[in-house]
Amino acid sequence: MIKYRAAIALDLPVLVSMERVLFADSPWSMGQFKEEFKGVPNSRYFMVATNDQDQIIGYAAVLVVAPGVESDVLTVAVLPEYARKGIATHFMQELEMWSKSKAASAMMLEVGTNNTSAIALYEKLGYQTIATRKGYYGPGLDAFVMRKEFVA
Repeated sequence: MIKYRAAIALDLPVLVSMERVLFADSPWSMGQFKEEFKGVPNSRYFMVATNDQDQIIGYAAVLVVAPGVESDVLTVAVLPEYARKGIATHFMQELEMWSKSKAASAMMLEVGTNNTSAIALYEKLGYQTIATRKGYYGPGLDAFVMRKEFVA
């Protein structure tokens, strides 16, 4: 059974190793994870999904800098063998709820233009593509900027 919980600092080495595999083109470093994690719980929320053996199989994070502004999805990652099991959908719902609790007005994210499964998920959840960022993930690796307005 898949379980979800807030991430803790001790999870960071696992997240970094997963990051190198899942986002080989532009992985976050330990320093980047630590810097973002400093904002927990005030401006950032990190969560993980675990399997029956309590191993981390996915993680997600969001940033809300102030009430009334858009939240920004920092990352959503799920190991390939656990894809299509609703984990990313659950992550997005949790990140949205947390963002709303911080009075965010909308949620934004970047997704690789070639990541068709993630784009389809975000569209299903009500996100719309509003822009393209050339070279966002590196030379020739563009990203769509997607946004979902929260209804008051």
